[in-house]
Amino acid sequence: RGENGFMKKKYDAMIKDVSDQREEINALHEKEKELHESIKGLEKDIQGHKKEIREREETIVDKEKRIYDLKKKNQELEKFKFVLDYKIKELKRQIEPRESDIGEMKNMIEEMDLELEQYHKS
Repeated sequence: RGENGFMKKKYDAMIKDVSDQREEINALHEKEKELHESIKGLEKDIQGHKKEIREREETIVDKEKRIYDLKKKNQELEKFKFVLDYKIKELKRQIEPRESDIGEMKNMIEEMDLELEQYHKS
């Protein structure tokens, strides 16, 4: 009878251990489910970040191309400016002798006016 009591206590202890382990297994399954859901959420976040990175890289490429095009256009405008500056200098060189000619002609006109006035007076 003592052995029976001992076996009964051992059996009850084992039943309790099995029950505890089942609860622990269930808790671990729940934890595993939560972790899988967390992993899915994080993978979704990763995909979103990758998409954003791709979009930003495309934007960077577009802006770099725009910068290249603007620099090229700027070079063309600088060449055009150089040519126009040269033409302006040439035109100014052509105008300078004419300005002096105009000044001489004005003096001649003033002298002629004076002569004309003197002729009318006499």
